[in-house]
Amino acid sequence: MGETYIRIRGVHKTYPDGTAALEPINLDVQHGEVLVLLGPSGCGKSTLLRIMAGLEKSSDGSINVNGVEINHLLPEKRDIGLVFQQYALFPTMTVAQNIAFGMKLRKKSKQEIAVKVQEMLELMSLQELKDRRPSQLSGGQQQRVAVARALATEPKILLMDEPLTALDAKLKEYLRIELAQLFRKLNITTIYVTHDQVEAMAIADRIAVMDKGVVRQIGTPKEVYHQPKSPFVAQFVGQVNRLRGQAVHTKEGWSVQFGFALTPYHGSRDFIEGEEVEAFLRPEDIEVEASTGQGFPVRIRESIFLGERYRVIADANGHKLLLDVPNDIHLNEGDQVQLRLQHHKLIYT
Repeated sequence: MGETYIRIRGVHKTYPDGTAALEPINLDVQHGEVLVLLGPSGCGKSTLLRIMAGLEKSSDGSINVNGVEINHLLPEKRDIGLVFQQYALFPTMTVAQNIAFGMKLRKKSKQEIAVKVQEMLELMSLQELKDRRPSQLSGGQQQRVAVARALATEPKILLMDEPLTALDAKLKEYLRIELAQLFRKLNITTIYVTHDQVEAMAIADRIAVMDKGVVRQIGTPKEVYHQPKSPFVAQFVGQVNRLRGQAVHTKEGWSVQFGFALTPYHGSRDFIEGEEVEAFLRPEDIEVEASTGQGFPVRIRESIFLGERYRVIADANGHKLLLDVPNDIHLNEGDQVQLRLQHHKLIYT
């Protein structure tokens, strides 16, 4: 990575009825980067992907790939590999024939096709399945064939639209890891669409969080998770506690009174005494406090076993808090315990 490879400027989409699917979008994607477009259904992420692929026209704006504007090019002339949610494999063709399809359209020689098909079969661990038809494959196998077909033409860019959505949770987890390793190995510039936050964080070099046709934040997975720039990003990416309080000036500086605890403020903002303050805190950033008297009291409302941890719901003076605790700490409904906020982890937007 390093130089800008894809430059998107002012791309937007408004339908004839006046509905805005995309507000003007500006994005730079580096060569070899995996950029994930993350957002809820209807946020415009798939629309942007289809515009890039040439399957849908933008209302305005430009898309530049490696110094060349591609807006006017037909889809087949854009040198882009596509993988969709439904994979779109040809049911009457074998795995090998599906992989070869794009190369045949490009009039490659039989020898070139044979060599590349074998390379893709090995890359995606499909050698033993090369003569099977899609109906004889599992969902994960079909997904690997779709990726192999997209890569076989050696595209400049790979576009993937929710490719794991239809798979069960265990297979999805496995393929997330497999895809992340593949992207790093091939160093291919990839734009990947998903609504799944875990999937995005596992695969992305950077994440563009979208909402209502607008890119709300772009950053690395860690930046988006730990340093969200808006309430939407904070609440959409992972679980979060939304806390409201008032600014209080003490001799040590500013603190925030949340109604159940007075918490030191570690940011750079300057408040007005009594000013309304909103903050967010991840469940893993609330700790069960030993009997030191430094925590605040809560009553446990529910404790949900999730394998490696418990997700606990607690009542703090009428305020609902979510926290994660290790699976060797047993908290039961009705228990009275002390909690402590990791106040340096509080997110103020």
